[in-house]
Amino acid sequence: MKNEFDEIWARIKSETNLKSLQSLANILKISQPAVSEMKGKGKFPPGWAYQVGKEFGLLTEWIMTGEGQKRQGDTPQNRRFDMLNEFEEWLIEEVRRNPERKIWFEIHLLDSFQTFAEWKRKRDEKEGGESANPTRKVA
Repeated sequence: MKNEFDEIWARIKSETNLKSLQSLANILKISQPAVSEMKGKGKFPPGWAYQVGKEFGLLTEWIMTGEGQKRQGDTPQNRRFDMLNEFEEWLIEEVRRNPERKIWFEIHLLDSFQTFAEWKRKRDEKEGGESANPTRKVA
């Protein structure tokens, strides 16, 4: 199984011109042995991901997890409402600053839009899963 460093490094190499640990060290303004040490530990500090992202226009969340948008402004092509793109962009930033906000947003969204909560509950039941209503999962 690949370690965290290798997975993140593979994502970075696929989207940038960085191909060596020395080139990564240069962007980070640290020594190549310091990068090699972290590689040996299998760890990739989020601050490094932030610096690489800032340099190449990549989002830290995508660098660290491989999930979500790669770049600021990337939007799903199937969205019909621009406001949803803007909301998602804002929400990604909020959750990046405070990951606990994700469940808070889900709870408040479902509480504020009862018809959506009911539609979601029915859809989940139809698909055979339990309802994904986060208010039912909170102690």
